[in-house]
Amino acid sequence: MPITKPVLTLYGGALLACLIMLGVMVSGSGGFLLPLIASTLATLAHVGLGIWWIAQKVRGNPRANGGAIAAGIIALLAGVSWASWVLVAWEDFQAGMELPAINIAGLPAFILTPLTIALCVGAAVELRRRQKSA
Repeated sequence: MPITKPVLTLYGGALLACLIMLGVMVSGSGGFLLPLIASTLATLAHVGLGIWWIAQKVRGNPRANGGAIAAGIIALLAGVSWASWVLVAWEDFQAGMELPAINIAGLPAFILTPLTIALCVGAAVELRRRQKSA
């Protein structure tokens, strides 16, 4: 699959920022704005990566096009799942307190995000291998 260092850097940086915010939230601070920011950042990172991957055209290797489209769809599905967490965080922020919420639509985010990360790592390894052989 095609991938570039700037794309990996942006996606990795956004996920690192989300993890840091998650650590702050788990420690008990951060209020109601931090979950909103973290879930919005995760949504934007996954949607941006998904659109970028789907927009790629690989010349000379038609199989790579299918892989890029599949990775893009997985990233977009993760982004949609994270968007449901944005809605939950927005409702909590508006109410000023944690409301009871059952977010079944948000559960795939915790499966699709590591899958997206694995696809990025695989694409980065492939990119490194191509750069070494060139």
